[in-house]
Amino acid sequence: MNPVLIDQEYCPSNQCTQEIPSSVKISMVSFKNIRGTTSSQLAVKLVCSKSSPCDNVEVGDIDLAYSGKEGRAITQCANIKPVFSGKQNPPTCVNSAQSS
Repeated sequence: MNPVLIDQEYCPSNQCTQEIPSSVKISMVSFKNIRGTTSSQLAVKLVCSKSSPCDNVEVGDIDLAYSGKEGRAITQCANIKPVFSGKQNPPTCVNSAQSS
């Protein structure tokens, strides 16, 4: 459903609280040369912990089409400053250092 995914705010069935951010540090991750379709409009989700933001995340040459009836694929970022290169479809995060 989400082809490119880092989600440190994951909460299955809304049975948890998000008051305590994850303390797991994610770094040195690459998403490259990913092409295809997504059944979710949110094709690229890079949501990192407020207490331990992600470092050195590279996203390059992504081409994902939304297979739904309305709208287009989107990207969401929070607590991350990813390095984008090459083609980016959906477009990159506008304000990636802030929570979305």
